[in-house]
Amino acid sequence: MTVRTPRTMRIPGFLPTVLTGVLCGVLLVACAGGPDGDGGLCEAPSGTVPGVTIVENGRPLPDSRLGWRVGPEATVLIGTAGGDPAYELFRVGGAMRLADGRIVVANAGTGELRVYDSDGIHLESWGGQGDGPGEFGAMAPGGVEPWPGDSLMATDSFSSRISIFSTDGTFGRAVRLQGGYQRVVGPLPDGRVFAATLTTFERGEPGTSELIRPNLEYGILQADGSVQRDLGAYPGSELYLVNTADGPPWPRSYPFDRRAFDFVWGDLVVITTNDRYEIRAYQPDGSLARIVRRDHEARGPTRADLRDWVARQNPDRPEALDAVADMPLVEAFPAFAQVLVDRLSYLWVEEYRLPGETHRLWTVFDPEGRALGLFEMPGSFAVTEIGEDYILGTRRDALDIEYVESWPLARSGS
Repeated sequence: MTVRTPRTMRIPGFLPTVLTGVLCGVLLVACAGGPDGDGGLCEAPSGTVPGVTIVENGRPLPDSRLGWRVGPEATVLIGTAGGDPAYELFRVGGAMRLADGRIVVANAGTGELRVYDSDGIHLESWGGQGDGPGEFGAMAPGGVEPWPGDSLMATDSFSSRISIFSTDGTFGRAVRLQGGYQRVVGPLPDGRVFAATLTTFERGEPGTSELIRPNLEYGILQADGSVQRDLGAYPGSELYLVNTADGPPWPRSYPFDRRAFDFVWGDLVVITTNDRYEIRAYQPDGSLARIVRRDHEARGPTRADLRDWVARQNPDRPEALDAVADMPLVEAFPAFAQVLVDRLSYLWVEEYRLPGETHRLWTVFDPEGRALGLFEMPGSFAVTEIGEDYILGTRRDALDIEYVESWPLARSGS
């Protein structure tokens, strides 16, 4: 019989536990003890899955912080309310930083990939609107991210294709997604593609409204866009559906909607939701490989929470409250708000802000899924990419002007 004692990290306030499913024998794990983190050995909880690594993490203390720091202000700011059109951003779909410090911005409003140097000075633009090689259709490029090797990928979900460029702007090829898949989640290290599509939903009786949750179907595609493997259907994001008498149903976002999250994590693909604090990662063949959990106390929204949320979103439209009079309530607020993988394969999970909360806290996990601590994000930007020493994001000001900004990150401290 083999007894495996996992490594544990002694972090004040919480203690991660790594469980590895085995087919035989008794699995022992480190159990949280007193405040100093000491613990004994106990049997693994029921439900251990053969061949699956399960990482259990306690909840960090609310006032604890990871010792990492962000600089006092953004070091790069791209965007303007007027002047040089090269700095006027419109419908930014994403941004990424290249190894030499250049920043590539997916500016869907002009159908371009705009390239800026490490100081935010515009260098050149790639692509453009059109149907030719390297050009983009409406509402594209919708995103940009690294492609295996010295290349990058720009997405065009409306056309179900991706465009591959070298880092000098040379257009390499376009890949059209097959098998009904519409959206590229991300490339795998070997050049295959993790893709998804939203399933259709049926219309209800006219004059009714309902909370629905269409499935997302996932698959692994070859580098040429052909389907290698269908991974099946998984719960998607919740929508509030208003069934009108004339025309198609009108789906709207639900205030406290539980959402689907998908991304590539090393050589694994993640398909998960924020119904509970759990991240599920799969092998590209569809087999479950890793589950990362963190203690979380669920709380259900009230009718007053719902009305307050709508009132804040529509301060000049008091009649908006009438539209949610019969809107159903979910059993619990989402367990988290957002999840990202950085360039070093660390997992960043943004805490969900309950009514009245204003913090911007993230729990950072190492590449194995062990919680390191809480990190407080500065500013009011939406994070698009986290590198070894920077955080890249987008922001809109009070006039709805779009910006891309980069903040320095120091990964040091306790």
